[in-house]
Amino acid sequence: MKISVVVTVLNEAEMISVLLLGLLAQTHQPSEVIIVDAGSTDFTVQLIKVFQKNHPSFPLKLVIKKGNRSVGRNFGIRLVKHNWIAITDAGCIPHVDWLEKLAQKATQTKAEVVAGYYEAAPETAFQAAVVPYMLVMPDRVNPAHFLPATRSMLIKKQAWKEVAGFDESLILSEDYDFARRLEQAKFKLAFTKDARVVWWPIETLKDFYQTVKGMAEYDARARITRIKSYLIFCRYAIFLLLAIVFFCPHWLLCVAFIVITTSIYSFWAIWKNAQYLDGDWYYLPILQVVSDLGVMAGTIKGIIS
Repeated sequence: MKISVVVTVLNEAEMISVLLLGLLAQTHQPSEVIIVDAGSTDFTVQLIKVFQKNHPSFPLKLVIKKGNRSVGRNFGIRLVKHNWIAITDAGCIPHVDWLEKLAQKATQTKAEVVAGYYEAAPETAFQAAVVPYMLVMPDRVNPAHFLPATRSMLIKKQAWKEVAGFDESLILSEDYDFARRLEQAKFKLAFTKDARVVWWPIETLKDFYQTVKGMAEYDARARITRIKSYLIFCRYAIFLLLAIVFFCPHWLLCVAFIVITTSIYSFWAIWKNAQYLDGDWYYLPILQVVSDLGVMAGTIKGIIS
């Protein structure tokens, strides 16, 4: 199976060399690698050119196309020579058998789209706590309904073409929208947990909030309904209503209600995600609240937009 790999990059100088070495080390070598740079202002392009010089036989092509990730992916996919296209992100490092496992699954199942998996490589306690909020954890994976993400995906070019590619109006959530349209178009999707890439988690609380908010906003823009998002609104509306109706006339009771409710909510946040951490659970309550606020703010902004 000849596979073309498409990656979009923007200011990825810290990670691009590791990604390229990961692709070079694949047990199933890519027939071509197309990197679409959106106009990096750091040393990303220079590092790619150095890699090309040091590995002249590696089938790597660099193109420049300004725009968001959807624009870049569509542009790169139009350039590929082969029918099978693997997609990953610049912030990911593929396992050495990533392409091999994707190809094996496609061959075994005759699927037109294969969803691979991903794992995190946190370096701090904060990054470890972020992971359950940003990735689907292994025990929560439903192989029958696991939609592919652009961290790890293999797709036939014809399938990409028939659903009109990635929605270029979407800056975030573009891969979920794309996967959902593939599913609705009745393409055969398969999942393999063995085709893995490593992802580096978000490093700051501000970036975490902005990412969650952005994803919720573009979910709403794409008319993607996530029941969990609207349950968050219901949860806070119930808390507020109970506080107003029963306790507001008595400020001491109101304060006690808020303290007790916050404590219960914090315990729930710890209980559901502490199993994935090595004792670094103390970030979970604040991440839960910040995530909730990001989802609500992003959803409202997306609906208004």
